[in-house]
Amino acid sequence: MSVIYHAHVYFLPEQISAAEKLHGQLRAALSADCWMGDLIHREVGPHTRPMFEINFDESLLSEVQSLLDARRGELPVLIHPELSDDVEAHTNGASWLGEELALKIHTLSRG
Repeated sequence: MSVIYHAHVYFLPEQISAAEKLHGQLRAALSADCWMGDLIHREVGPHTRPMFEINFDESLLSEVQSLLDARRGELPVLIHPELSDDVEAHTNGASWLGEELALKIHTLSRG
């Protein structure tokens, strides 16, 4: 059974145009097997900045990570597996591209 990964691309209010541009580039470049959500212009869940999310299979991890790293500019990205333990997924299981942001870990559940 393969693991699903999430990538969260964060932006500040003054970075909305950069986030929108990246969102459009990724929509055109990512595999059709990736799901990409709309920009969320507020904090949600454990996330401390506005963001958009990409969900993809583990088999696409290298491709998605390389694409994000090449095109993200100054936008930080959190990449983590989907695990039954959300705290583990967002901490020890996570990797960052760019600035590592604080997360509201207390909002997450332990499997």
